[in-house]
Amino acid sequence: MNEDPPPSAPAPMTPLGEPLVSADAVAAFLSIDTATVYRLARNATLPAIQVAPRVLRFRPEEVRAYLERRTRRAPPRGRVNRLLEPSA
Repeated sequence: MNEDPPPSAPAPMTPLGEPLVSADAVAAFLSIDTATVYRLARNATLPAIQVAPRVLRFRPEEVRAYLERRTRRAPPRGRVNRLLEPSA
């Protein structure tokens, strides 16, 4: 009697929302040095929460918002622009 295990349910959200992440986790996610994460937090470019005198944590949604703000969206140029123009 080999029964398939029940499908795993997604982890329930806690009443407080997503857990905070460390500067190391943000650095790994952004592929940058941890010192850069601390500099971004010190300059208030990347919002951070100081949970203890020398401990910063970051909200995942604010890290994603930082990425969205930093994303460059250049208008199409050249051949791509001609292809997107409405035909007359």
